[in-house]
Amino acid sequence: MRTSVYGLVLALMMSVVSSGFAVADPDATAAFRGWIQEMQEAERGPFSRIRWFCNDGTVLPPGPSACRAHGGGHQHGEWSDRTRELRAQGYRIATVLAGLDPGQFLADPAVRENYAQLLVERYLVNADDGWIYRKARFYRSAIQEEDERAAARELLTAMASRPEWIGHRFTALRAGARMLPHGRDSASVLKVRQLAASLSDRDAGFRSLRAKIHGAPGAEDADQVRRYAAGLSDPAARKPYLELADEIDRIYRAAPLEKELEALAESYTAAPWLRELLSQAARDLRAGAAAADRFVVTASLLADLRRALPRIHAAGARLELLDLSLRVEGEHFRTATELRPRLPGATRHQYLAYLKAAGVAGYGTGLINARLLGELTGSIDSLGGETVSLDHYLDELRYLGRAPGWGTQSLRMHFIAAMEKLAEIEPLAKHFIEDQLRGSPLLFYVDLLDGLSRDANRLAQVRHRLFGESIGVGFTALNPGLASGILHAGPDLDDLEAFQTDGIYLLPETVPDLPPVAGILTEGEGNPLSHVQLLARNLGIPNVTVDSALQPVLAQHDGERVVLAVSPSGLVELATWEERWRDRLDGTDAGQRVRIEPDLDKLNLSMRQLISLDDLRATDSGRIVGPKAARLGELRRHSPGQVSRGVAIPFGIFVREVLEQPHPEGEGSVFEWIVRGYRRLEKLAADDPARAVQTEALRGELYELIVNTRPGQAFQGELRAALRATFGSDEPPGVFVRSDTNVEDLAGFTGAGLNLTLPNVVGFDNLLRSIAQVWASPFTARAFAWRQSHMTRPEHVYTSVLLLESVASDKSGVLVTQDIDSGDPDVLSVAVNEGVGGAVDGQAAESLRIALDGSGVRVLATATAPWRWVPDPAGGLRRLPASGSDTVLTPDEIAQLVDFARNLPRKFPPVTDDEGHPAPADVEFGFLDGRLRLFQLRPFLESRVARGIGYLQDMESHRKDADRVTVNMGEFVQ
Repeated sequence: MRTSVYGLVLALMMSVVSSGFAVADPDATAAFRGWIQEMQEAERGPFSRIRWFCNDGTVLPPGPSACRAHGGGHQHGEWSDRTRELRAQGYRIATVLAGLDPGQFLADPAVRENYAQLLVERYLVNADDGWIYRKARFYRSAIQEEDERAAARELLTAMASRPEWIGHRFTALRAGARMLPHGRDSASVLKVRQLAASLSDRDAGFRSLRAKIHGAPGAEDADQVRRYAAGLSDPAARKPYLELADEIDRIYRAAPLEKELEALAESYTAAPWLRELLSQAARDLRAGAAAADRFVVTASLLADLRRALPRIHAAGARLELLDLSLRVEGEHFRTATELRPRLPGATRHQYLAYLKAAGVAGYGTGLINARLLGELTGSIDSLGGETVSLDHYLDELRYLGRAPGWGTQSLRMHFIAAMEKLAEIEPLAKHFIEDQLRGSPLLFYVDLLDGLSRDANRLAQVRHRLFGESIGVGFTALNPGLASGILHAGPDLDDLEAFQTDGIYLLPETVPDLPPVAGILTEGEGNPLSHVQLLARNLGIPNVTVDSALQPVLAQHDGERVVLAVSPSGLVELATWEERWRDRLDGTDAGQRVRIEPDLDKLNLSMRQLISLDDLRATDSGRIVGPKAARLGELRRHSPGQVSRGVAIPFGIFVREVLEQPHPEGEGSVFEWIVRGYRRLEKLAADDPARAVQTEALRGELYELIVNTRPGQAFQGELRAALRATFGSDEPPGVFVRSDTNVEDLAGFTGAGLNLTLPNVVGFDNLLRSIAQVWASPFTARAFAWRQSHMTRPEHVYTSVLLLESVASDKSGVLVTQDIDSGDPDVLSVAVNEGVGGAVDGQAAESLRIALDGSGVRVLATATAPWRWVPDPAGGLRRLPASGSDTVLTPDEIAQLVDFARNLPRKFPPVTDDEGHPAPADVEFGFLDGRLRLFQLRPFLESRVARGIGYLQDMESHRKDADRVTVNMGEFVQ
């Protein structure tokens, strides 16, 4: 059973706003895919017939000027019944732009999704030989190219007139300017990639040329494509190959860019600053004919053009600058292909200069925001001396390796929902973001960084390895560990119950409901302080983010047994299983070393009155309530303005209302039935298949028994009285109903996110149902699977409940009182997002390292989650668009976090690990109107076993000397 917080809220209260699209069941999706395939082969594609669509809404048969009497109109294909059904199900296919009202389109609340699907569909058309229009392209009048171009230009101009589309939605607007024909087309690297992909899908003999065009493009590709076409026996089949060759020529043999800049500059007489910007760029291009000079100049111009847009008031002129930006990007790409073969003769300083320019171009094309560009250039500048330490060289290159991930997350923010939706009916849609990245300035950035990283790793005598090959970049380590398992490169995230404990899974992003697995590979980092990441770190589960360029390699090994090794300093090895690994893996399962030992001596089940949060202290944790309520009570004592009001339902009430009740089958109490069930299971061998079957049967029955509990009248009366005493009413405006057990946040086991929190529950009856849900949550399949293999005396799981007053946080996140990468206690690790709960649930968050001495803040990632969650007055949460701001936390809010962290040891009892040593604190927080609020405090636990595995130590045995090695930055990269 899936136990997502938001999924359960939806089922319970039906108050969470969805994306607006119906979710098709698997059978329906299979049928829809069949419809798509039929459209590809149908002469009319997604259309049923040709009609005139008049401006007054009238639809008429074909005829000369049929709409003349109706205010004009457009003639094009009419959707078939199947197309209409697919669109009703949320698949916005076969969008015809002719006749579209830009104002209405942009005013639609679903505009972001509709626009994103429009571009993903355009990608499918280009990359898949017309896709659903494969034959309909020849259906006369179905699509009028002139009308489509004019309508696209109107739409893009309307978008360019709005601040949000040249602001935080710039990436999406620029993608539309590239992909939607709207005037004179610029030469397009993406079009070349898509045409090559489409041809190779139909012609296996062309695949080697496609690999060349995608991996190491150059001007020579055009002649090679023409030679290939000449060898085809059917002259008619040569046409698309010649079209591809012509497009390659347009990139590499275009007229000099400086001439175009000079001509355009002359037209901006009313904007002297822009005229000078373009003229200066033209002069710089003329003065620097070398590829290296042109590469840097075009990168700077891309950034300048992006910055210029808000200063231009005419929307048409803004679109003109976007088109110029696409032309400049083509020149930038061309010069990169000239530089690539010359890199073996470049020094480290030259590499860094090119890397910086590629990063600037990434900003100019929308893949990196201004804040991250500042971080990137600052990191590169720190390597600008004549010599640097090898330690610093390695650390900064590792940081710079985050930039491709920034680009991925930027695109995911705008396109992931549309991409995943259309992938349900056309799997090729999954490659949309990869295609955008591979045609961007970040392609050369990765080449440069790979060369520098190989150079640094050679000096340090360390390396990443991917199936026997040494690589410089592509991996970013999150959690250390060593594991073997079956690689799943494309798992079905709608069937998490099918995930296996011996699986190593490639996931598109952090999955909050992830069941126990052996290893985790993610395309999107999400944030390193989400509940799943904290749990994986605690149990020593290796976790790595993987660049999109490496994912095709992983797909080749799908279904194979592999070994994933991640060292404490971030080195990664992914290898095919061989017998030599057996001895290295023996005894390295860090998770199995974790033991959950309930402290029965401390436990007091006789406490059966509801307790105000004001009356709880940290020492009550595991005694009468769980750690959430106990520690929040302690925090509220010291900082009452930072912790909400609350009521705790202690373990003893759970025992009275659930465990002491007669079992429905008359076999004594529920608790006695549980004990008998566990004792029967213990008599079965661990590898006996019957044990797994009977364990699941016991778990399932126990869950259903608890979740259907209706607390008695006496409890209901006690609850009403406690609510009135705490909140002034027995119908409080909203509370978070939080599970709080005796087997979480222990010294050796965090249990982060395993059990249920139901947000913003409104109404007494809803509250009663929520309490039963929360009581039952430790016995969901996922929570049970993560916990049970680590637990002794498993019958002693007791659930208390915390009813915590809802806070409509403007932003919320997680704070750890150390640098989680280096272990430095003088640095805070923070992940934060807009709204409620996004950081703990795995959204792509703002990730920071904050020095306690005030010396600085390092940005690891900016928030790119497209949505934020806010409490709904009617109950549950509402989903609203995120602001898209580059910054979540303000300087004053950062100062409040620093002040809290400094004072925590003085105000709060010591936080310790399983050996009684001081441990960092893991704190959930929020800000409301700029004031800090606190929601939870637990120990931050890492697996010492995982960090101490011999093979992982050997991977980086030379890294410890890196601080004593000096690197001459003027030497050639080797």
